Amino acid sequence: MNKRKVRFVAAVRLVFLLLVLASTFAYAMFQGGTVSWSVFYIVLPFVSYSLALYFYPLSQITVERNIRTPNVENGSKVVVDLTLNRKSRFPLLYTVVLERWMSEKMSETASRNSKKLFIFGFKKQLQWQYEVENMLRGEHVLEGVTIEVSDFFGWIQKTVFIEQKQKILVFPKITDIHYVPVNTQYDRGSLESPLAIIKDTTMVAGVRDYQAGDRVTWIHWKSFARTQSLMTKEFEDRRSQDLFVVMDGKSSFAFEEQVELAASLLTEATRHQENLSFLTTGEKPVLFSHIQSEEQLRSSLVHLAKIQPSTPNGSNGMVDLGSTMQHFGTVLLITGDPDRKLIESMLLNATNRKSIICFVVKKYDGDKWSEIEKNIKFAETKGVTMQVLKREAFLHAFKEVTRG
Repeated sequence: MNKRKVRFVAAVRLVFLLLVLASTFAYAMFQGGTVSWSVFYIVLPFVSYSLALYFYPLSQITVERNIRTPNVENGSKVVVDLTLNRKSRFPLLYTVVLERWMSEKMSETASRNSKKLFIFGFKKQLQWQYEVENMLRGEHVLEGVTIEVSDFFGWIQKTVFIEQKQKILVFPKITDIHYVPVNTQYDRGSLESPLAIIKDTTMVAGVRDYQAGDRVTWIHWKSFARTQSLMTKEFEDRRSQDLFVVMDGKSSFAFEEQVELAASLLTEATRHQENLSFLTTGEKPVLFSHIQSEEQLRSSLVHLAKIQPSTPNGSNGMVDLGSTMQHFGTVLLITGDPDRKLIESMLLNATNRKSIICFVVKKYDGDKWSEIEKNIKFAETKGVTMQVLKREAFLHAFKEVTRG
């Protein structure tokens, strides 16, 4: 029905244009004289151009798009270059170019900058750059470009949509965090330490006599050349902490801040080469095990860029992950609404309650926060370390925990 309406409007405009031409010609024929024919000859060029524009194929215009800021964080801007090309030099006057975004939120945000009026003229190519400020986290899709042209008086208006889909992924904002290893206390009993001792092969502390089972790469060849006896390098031991970061995926007022804190913790822990795993709870829990490489970190950040909050009444996604959590010494839980269901699930799955550290992201005060404070006190009575953080305090998140 929409296409039929467009075609009907175009037909009406064409009929109107022909009536203008016919009426001025009839006036000149019957009236005669210089004035009447002057009116006809004045109108004739405008009508002729409008008729030519009516039959001009806009479909021959092609669009090239170049996103100059491929890595965009939440709240930053994206810069897009558009290039319009065509084969002929038919003069185009008023040309409106509009970049169309799929999501309504982005359409409203980008509508001011992604639309512009040009005088195309006789040029075959038209270049345009626009910026969109305050990009929202998520995956945004550019559908294509709408081009609308008009004649001198708006008698003929033509519109064409050139489809060219392209995705822009806006990552959560990364905050630099001062990383401090978490000193987890343990109850009596035989528990696996969260600090794994690994060899740092870049730091040689000394040499010793060769023993069966030593790696060939550890042999100190310089001493062998001097003494003709095999010696093995000794390396400094480096402690690597096992961390299990869990982000509560249900809807809350501070959900965006939760995502930002989770992304920042993952980035900082990966820089310090910790034994790290990451879980987002919700209707469809997603687990990233043993994040060590940049590629694995990027996969988790891509997930955080796309994640959307689940309903509060949905599954917390942690009921069946008890065996997974038992292999990690320290559990860092990030939430904006630590309800009883979430706390009880954590207590059920964790091997040691003192190894649980819960970051509660605070955004607003009010009645809802009063209820959250009750849940915080309940968790503390169960032996869980609760840490309330505002966005401006993310920088010292680890420091506050070790201080507490």
